[in-house]
Amino acid sequence: MNRNRMIIVGLTAALLTASPSFAQNRAAPRSAPAVAPVETLDYVVRPGDTLIDLAEAYLNRPSDYRRVQRDNRVANPRRLPVGRTLAIPVSLLRADPDQARISSFRGAVTLSQSGRAAPPTQGQAVSEDAVLTTGANAFVRLALSDGSHVVVPSNSRVRLSRLRRYALNGAVDHAMTVEAGRAESQVTPRRRPGGFVVRTPVSVSAVRGTEFRVAFNDAADRSATEVIKGVVEVDSGDGLSEAVAVADQGVSTSLTDTRLLPLLPAPALALPDEVQSGPVVDFTLTPLDGAAGYRGRLATDAGMIDAFAEADSAPNTPHLSFGDLADGAYFLRLGALSPEGMEGRNTTYSFIRARNGVGGLTSSSETRDNRRFYRFRWEAEGEGEASFRFQLSREDAEGRAGGPPLVDQPGVAEQAFTLSDLPPGVYTWRVQGSRHRFGRLLQAWSEPQQLRIGR
Repeated sequence: MNRNRMIIVGLTAALLTASPSFAQNRAAPRSAPAVAPVETLDYVVRPGDTLIDLAEAYLNRPSDYRRVQRDNRVANPRRLPVGRTLAIPVSLLRADPDQARISSFRGAVTLSQSGRAAPPTQGQAVSEDAVLTTGANAFVRLALSDGSHVVVPSNSRVRLSRLRRYALNGAVDHAMTVEAGRAESQVTPRRRPGGFVVRTPVSVSAVRGTEFRVAFNDAADRSATEVIKGVVEVDSGDGLSEAVAVADQGVSTSLTDTRLLPLLPAPALALPDEVQSGPVVDFTLTPLDGAAGYRGRLATDAGMIDAFAEADSAPNTPHLSFGDLADGAYFLRLGALSPEGMEGRNTTYSFIRARNGVGGLTSSSETRDNRRFYRFRWEAEGEGEASFRFQLSREDAEGRAGGPPLVDQPGVAEQAFTLSDLPPGVYTWRVQGSRHRFGRLLQAWSEPQQLRIGR
């Protein structure tokens, strides 16, 4: 990427789309300019300013005033007309160290800085060249000094390669390197000469204020940049090609090509109002054309600030599973994955997790007073009081239950039911558990069990 080029985030999507260079699916190679332009920042002289004083306060070296004097044709470095505009090369401006802070984290997160690797603490200061590493179902949210945020999701490693603030005007200049996995950035508008850059081994994504994600697949040696809001310029790692993506576009970059692609639309749940009452939390999605897979993230808030679990579906399978989860109200963020590995637009659902099930079914028999008693037992699964419905059916000669159940008893309070004097035959029995949780009536049947008498 031409490092001297300033990215104007205010460009409209229509303007970018209309440009022939952006309408191509594959970004066109660039020819290097013969002489690279010099990026400068305009400074308006105030009363009392001299080039000597400006150099001591804002430039890398006091002697750099000579370059500014020569470029701006200043006759006397100690006398400057008030209101005059000086063009100062950005390369001469002093950028002091800046800091970020850990705003939240969950799971196995490691912060490596100052030669020490350890779990972070809430509000901990993070300095330049620190590395954040997350394990499975681990997340860390980083707050930058200008109000921007970076989320490092599970199974990722991100280096804070540059955290600086320009002394001249306080503009912040930040750069991240995604060494593995992903990073999600929400960047507030940046003043010149500040900026925000996310690098991978094969790409550079630069913005002045937007919301976007960057992922790096080490096995495929390919990066993906996904733009949610604003404009992102993506440069291939070798500097031979670039692409500009606006909202709902992504850039897939490898060592051999750079492709500008539309993001997939957000997928939808097949049963959005279903209470998650089973042994594990899983979701069935409505299949989406063009999706090679799906990604889900769980959190206790709709903004995904307190995220705690993430899962990808099996290839071409509209199903996500997250294992067991404590009862409560949660949020699910969904995205579809393209064949290139880019995550599309997201949508968020609220859902209730309220375990309700019946398991541990057993039966026994005993004889009392010349009568045969059959005792059916089960175990309720879930929190809160439950009532049960017991059903017993007799199978026909072909092993099928015919007609209505022989016994259909609702309102059973105990986790057991007794019958007597059942004639010989093959029976099937099951139990339904019912309970009220989170303002909903939850009902679930057990797996049917077989009982053989006299055969």
